[in-house]
Amino acid sequence: MNQLDREKALEILQLNSEATKDDVSKRYSILTRKFRTMEKDERGYTIEDVTHAYNLLMGITYIDKKEEERQRALRENPPLLARLLKVDPVKLENFFHYYKIHMIISVAVIAILFFSIRSCINQVEPDFTLICYGKIYCQDPELIENDVKERLPGLEAPSVQFISSMAEDPQYQYASQMKFVAMIAAREVDIVIMDKETFEMLLTQGMFLSLDDLIGELGFREESYVSGKEIIDETEDGELVTGPLHVYGVDISENEFIKDNNIYADSAIVAIVRNTERMDRALEFINSLND
Repeated sequence: MNQLDREKALEILQLNSEATKDDVSKRYSILTRKFRTMEKDERGYTIEDVTHAYNLLMGITYIDKKEEERQRALRENPPLLARLLKVDPVKLENFFHYYKIHMIISVAVIAILFFSIRSCINQVEPDFTLICYGKIYCQDPELIENDVKERLPGLEAPSVQFISSMAEDPQYQYASQMKFVAMIAAREVDIVIMDKETFEMLLTQGMFLSLDDLIGELGFREESYVSGKEIIDETEDGELVTGPLHVYGVDISENEFIKDNNIYADSAIVAIVRNTERMDRALEFINSLND
């Protein structure tokens, strides 16, 4: 639909001439949810028609030439999945955009079930779990497990796992992310050591425990503490709302634990997972790093 007037736009959105912009916005939200389960409505209109009508009524007239060129190039050279499914690559891209949260949740649920079954099958369940996640590397995880045992007397089966995001393959990166999220959701993880970029990304999602009330007990140098803000909400305009500044991690880049165990990361940061079921052990481990 290239040309559109106000009267036609109102008809598409099923609104009367007295409709306000707030009415238009609410109606658009309802229709976009409706079109998640259909390509066309009973009148033959598509989500593209609805969006054009919404843009006109809201006064959105900007046309992104670069986006149009990108979509044209995408249609001229569709990805393999679009060719196999014989669908419009732009629509396929929109599908993954609209449903990515649902897909992530579904994969996470499957992964949680997998790890739950795995835990039931394993004869010895870990009594402490440390995950090295992100752009981080180590030659010998077993060396770290032995170090953890020395630092936390009484542990019988500590688990140390490396979940790297350094691979160039996006599918591998996605699988690694889902594994990490599933383990966190299953409350299997106590401590995470990661690079600074990964830490900053995860803390905004509410992944880690605030250390504000524990600084006096931990006793690290002031410059070692790493602060950040969690994302707590989002406005109607899509702007992120952040909470107050809190300490969520400790920079241990120069710590003997990192050096002795040959761990490589850009500004290695350690943090306690918020939903850990072994808080005492997690704090004990953090304290053991205070050289």
